[in-house]
Amino acid sequence: MSLGPIRALGADLDFGATLALLLTACTSTHPVAAVTPAPPPATAPAVAPEAESAEPPDSADTPATEATDDSDEPDDESEETEHEPVAGEHRPHPLDGWTEEQIAHAVRSDLSSLGSMSVGNPNAGLLVNGRQAQASDLYTPIAPGTAWGTEETLAYLDAALRKVHATLPDTPALALGDISAQTGGPISPHLSHQAGRDVDISYFYLGEQRWYRRGNAANLDVKRNWAFIRALVTETDVDLIFMDNSIQALVRDYALSIGEDRAWVEGLFGHGRERAIIRYARGHATHVHVRFYNPIAQETARRSYAALVARGVVPPVQNYVQHLVKKRETLGKIAKKYGVSVEAIKHANHLKKSLIHENRPILIPVAHPRPAPPAGRLAFPPRRLPPSEPERRAASREH
Repeated sequence: MSLGPIRALGADLDFGATLALLLTACTSTHPVAAVTPAPPPATAPAVAPEAESAEPPDSADTPATEATDDSDEPDDESEETEHEPVAGEHRPHPLDGWTEEQIAHAVRSDLSSLGSMSVGNPNAGLLVNGRQAQASDLYTPIAPGTAWGTEETLAYLDAALRKVHATLPDTPALALGDISAQTGGPISPHLSHQAGRDVDISYFYLGEQRWYRRGNAANLDVKRNWAFIRALVTETDVDLIFMDNSIQALVRDYALSIGEDRAWVEGLFGHGRERAIIRYARGHATHVHVRFYNPIAQETARRSYAALVARGVVPPVQNYVQHLVKKRETLGKIAKKYGVSVEAIKHANHLKKSLIHENRPILIPVAHPRPAPPAGRLAFPPRRLPPSEPERRAASREH
């Protein structure tokens, strides 16, 4: 969906103009409280799909089978931040001045006019009016069914990569992994990627550009990877960037070697007083995971939440927890542990049968829903801009 004007009760506001302002502003969002409903996953889960004919009869008491090595699987639990307090300010928003009645009318009569909405948070959320990423000179989606994001997320990703292409000619397209399902909610093997704000994308490599290629000092194009990270920080409202520690070290050392401000670089990696943007999460030696703040989509979702629920666009709030299957565990035992039904677990994980694998995560719908989104307007911290460009720092040292 294109960034068209918002139309409701005769009002006209341009989302495109607001988003353009955000792309050049020096600010970012406070995370939404952990809330929101989550429908069944839209893609195949990390647990086993329907059994082949050679498998034993389906039963909720079938013990977990051994799984292959999953050391490269994303560990979304380690990616979840503890909602660190983030100081910020309110941003202009296309719905400023709108009444609840105007918003409710737009939800009822022309939902798409409100633009993308990131409901809840990355680990418990939904996507409304999402947009599907399309193949371009910047990236090629490898799983189009889970390449849905908000308009801001895709605009931010494009802006950062366009900056790399402009700075470094002949930059190749990247392989684009998961963002979210079309309506958000859980997708295996992730606990996050639920609200249209998380992006898995490949690193830049020397030579062959291939999805899920393990990066190291010999095959990574460190110059382009740093240019990408720098652009994410300076050109977008990036929240977090998850990378393997070994790749972080390569990128950090390169940035310092070309004259980037040391305090600024160290702060991005959490080596100072500022909140770390670049962090470790298991399974990210093969790709980088970027999470964006969405000043428009998150605030639109907050303001529209009551109307979305009333209209049935957003179902009753449901919280999920992730459970790592242990040896000889069964769906029956797991269901009893959490006080939910076997069918509820199967539904949450898009399972047709009850076979599960040891050491694989499954989502458990917990009995108690979380509260509705916060009543207060969201705040957005400033972008972390460097004090100067590295070439200017080098020139100043020479004089």
